[in-house]
Amino acid sequence: MMDHSDITVLQRENVHLKEALFARDAFIRNTFGRYLTDEVLEEIMSGEDGLKIGGERRIVSMMFTDLRCSTQLSEEMDPVSFLNMLNHFFEEMIEIINAWQGNILEFAGDAIVAVFGAPHPNELSARDAVACAVAMQRRMPAVNAWNREHHYPNIEMGIGLHTGEAILGNIGSQTRMKYDMIGRNVNLASRVQGFAAGGQILATSELLQAAGELVHVNEEGAMWVTPKGFREQILLHDVVGYGKQRLDRQ
Repeated sequence: MMDHSDITVLQRENVHLKEALFARDAFIRNTFGRYLTDEVLEEIMSGEDGLKIGGERRIVSMMFTDLRCSTQLSEEMDPVSFLNMLNHFFEEMIEIINAWQGNILEFAGDAIVAVFGAPHPNELSARDAVACAVAMQRRMPAVNAWNREHHYPNIEMGIGLHTGEAILGNIGSQTRMKYDMIGRNVNLASRVQGFAAGGQILATSELLQAAGELVHVNEEGAMWVTPKGFREQILLHDVVGYGKQRLDRQ
């Protein structure tokens, strides 16, 4: 039978354990909360199931973005200024992507890869992806106003959108892994971005069909392309707005 001193020691150990778990959770949220939605964070922190290697097939909407002429800018600007400019751009875009339930999978240089509809299904993922892309392009004038205030150059972003089946899940090893997506449709989404000019949003027919009637497109901007690695031609649509939100391309 435990005496009072033993109970006191157990109580103290319990308090220390709770404090350690709270500190761990706070660290994870503070470190990754800016880049992941609450859904992904909860899945990671839920236990062993959130950390297992594996995947599933699912229909999702994919977004690839890239800054135009960024390589040239990185060579012309001093490294500190270039990274300050880039980090401010990312802060603005991350805020918008999170607001539209997008999950950022990767920063590749100045590029952003995001998925809508994972890890949890979202029937409105195509709509959210389009609305998010429009909001991101509409934020760019404010980004460039900040750049000019800090004597940085204007920047432009191209966005590619596609909806299709992808394999999603944790990829890597038990010591290092990431939540990612792979598959033919992921490659296509990446290629779509490559055709977008600065300030432009290009989307496939599959995404437009899934996004609904509130998407506004510039019919004259539609183009047939043959992406690298694909034999068939793909019709890309020039998205200029969603609902009441329109792009200003003056």
